[in-house]
Amino acid sequence: MKKIFPVICLILIFSCTTGKKMKYRFHEGPIQGTMFHITYEWDKDLSYEIDSLLYTFNTFLSNYDPNSIISGINNNETDEANELVIDMIKVSAEVHDATDGAFDITVAPLANMWGFGWEKKENNIIPDSIQIDSVLQYVGMEKIQIIGNKIIKSDPNVSIIGNAIAQGLSADYVSDYFKGLGLENFLVEIGGEIYCYGVNPKRNPWRVGIDKPIEGTGYEDRENQLIVSLENKSIATSGNYRKFLEDGNKKYGHSIDPRTGYPAENSLLSVSVISETAMLSDAYATAFMVIGLDKAMEIAEKLENFEAFFIYLDKDSIETVAFSSGFEKYIYSN
Repeated sequence: MKKIFPVICLILIFSCTTGKKMKYRFHEGPIQGTMFHITYEWDKDLSYEIDSLLYTFNTFLSNYDPNSIISGINNNETDEANELVIDMIKVSAEVHDATDGAFDITVAPLANMWGFGWEKKENNIIPDSIQIDSVLQYVGMEKIQIIGNKIIKSDPNVSIIGNAIAQGLSADYVSDYFKGLGLENFLVEIGGEIYCYGVNPKRNPWRVGIDKPIEGTGYEDRENQLIVSLENKSIATSGNYRKFLEDGNKKYGHSIDPRTGYPAENSLLSVSVISETAMLSDAYATAFMVIGLDKAMEIAEKLENFEAFFIYLDKDSIETVAFSSGFEKYIYSN
């Protein structure tokens, strides 16, 4: 996959790092409706540059920014895209094909209908089959094509949502910028999608916690299911225990199956994916939540430089874990 370097007007002059006083620095803040946390080793404070990168990224791929490129495409105001948008669509198509259509960024009208998209839902009423069918006709990766630098939609009602891949891509975006500057040690986390490079301040591989799927938990009160040790890898986790709709005693998770129009129903509580890029980890974690444990494990075992960790309910509704054959080497134990 082609590396993406930031398209941003920053004038930065760095001389050779030899003799510079390097130290680990930390920067955090709100972005994309969530938070980012970035730790890096460098001789200069890069807070301004990081904020600028994330702002620029939003102008490309944020569905919540009405002036972004992706919003312009969705609103039929333009069909022109930049390299970042095109790369996201290409990778999305690859994951779509590998998962038999379980991952699809044209699921936008369904996500909005269920209240999991960028449009605010005024109530918690569950959509009926007639409503779902009315927008399902506009869902499908085959309904968008890339021709040169243009995104051609087969119908003006087709729209794209990046919620399941763009945060991972934004972590890669910042990481590629850091690599371009010459940084050798950093961790970029945006909304839970993480890219680790080099080592942490203790000169060990980065340690990353995988959350227990406890309903209602957030950044402040989450607990670790386990900790993984990563170096030059990414990890992303998807689960239905934080975002869901309730209808009486029934809960609908936010992992919508684009092939049916309904939230997926299977035994999975959460999926964590380790791969070469945060974009891939993000997309596959979402797709695996849709297709369920058995099919997800089958795909995970086939992909190179790729591992997955699953938390699910067994036939007796007991919380259980499973992982791909190469995942165990990443598990950290004191």
